[in-house]
Amino acid sequence: MVLEKSFQLHLAEPPEHLLQPEQVFAGKPPFGELTRQDTTLQGYLVAEAPLFGEIHFPFQSRIHPEGSTARLEAIPLPDPPNFWAELEGSGAVVENGINYQLTLRIHATLPQGEKWGGRALGRLAEAAFERNVERVLGRLARAWPGRA
Repeated sequence: MVLEKSFQLHLAEPPEHLLQPEQVFAGKPPFGELTRQDTTLQGYLVAEAPLFGEIHFPFQSRIHPEGSTARLEAIPLPDPPNFWAELEGSGAVVENGINYQLTLRIHATLPQGEKWGGRALGRLAEAAFERNVERVLGRLARAWPGRA
């Protein structure tokens, strides 16, 4: 299953934060840990899902600076777990802050039941999981003051 959400944010951040997304997004829902080494951004998203509890979705992206803008490229994980994410987009320094255009893709491999009861439970779990992740992704665009 793949869930995708694109959104725009305008944040009142200093221009130098364009290339320091870990300063802007770390610790703000749904982001958990977020670190940067040179141009590589790594971290995970956190979501609660019935039957699964708290799930971490690791991701890795590369920052491509382009003057007063930057592009964020999703990097495939070498050995992706059952739950993982891709984060890509762009950012631009504008008057009074930074504009971000981001796309987040959540990948989830849910266990399949072997009999009809297990398959039915799997479909219910998948629907509940999808609703919860959609709710978390929707909150992301509302998480910061000063957004557009």
